[in-house]
Amino acid sequence: MVKRTEVILYYNYKASLLEQFKNLGATIEYTNKKAGYSIAYIDSLTQDKFLKSIIHLKGFKRYELSPTELVELDI
Repeated sequence: MVKRTEVILYYNYKASLLEQFKNLGATIEYTNKKAGYSIAYIDSLTQDKFLKSIIHLKGFKRYELSPTELVELDI
């Protein structure tokens, strides 16, 4: 089972920042360029590593973990 976590990422919009999120293992589902946020999904196993890595990115503001429980997938 792959357990996923929904994260809302707030930042100053740059396309390169989105690519860095993807390279760190996030799946970007929605991006609002004007408001400067994205909704992403990350694996629970790599959650701590991902969150520690994005804090140091230039243009990143903050993140919020969604309290919603997601469906577990058999992969």
